[in-house]
Amino acid sequence: MDDNKIGMNIKKYRKGKFTQQELADKIGKTESSIRKYEKGLVTIPLDVLNKIATVLEVRVADLMGISDYLDVVEDSIEKAISFKEYLGILGYEVHESPYNDKWVIHVKDSDIDVYISNEEMDTLERTTIENIDLRISKYMNDGNHNQ
Repeated sequence: MDDNKIGMNIKKYRKGKFTQQELADKIGKTESSIRKYEKGLVTIPLDVLNKIATVLEVRVADLMGISDYLDVVEDSIEKAISFKEYLGILGYEVHESPYNDKWVIHVKDSDIDVYISNEEMDTLERTTIENIDLRISKYMNDGNHNQ
């Protein structure tokens, strides 16, 4: 991955929100580290990149400059399969519950039903997408799969 590009994006998203020192304090690093990151002088470990993204309220993909690519991938996946269908592939059946504001997730292997709210279903979907986003970013960041 291009350390300069990541650094420029960190600076872009940080400006107007935090000083370098404030960002450093929030992620447990030094101001000097933030300067080095923004100048592209060092490769940022993925866990640190994830902390920076969280503090700046952006995706790791935004910092890496691949968010447009991931948006296209996510849109393609969304068109190809819904989240409920995706859970079906993983071995779950998802149905609307007869109770208001609930979903039933039936675990096929154990024949257990789990009831979750709409809010919990939204959180499950969002965190699953974020996890996929992070895994793709890590995969691309390992140096063997650059675009």
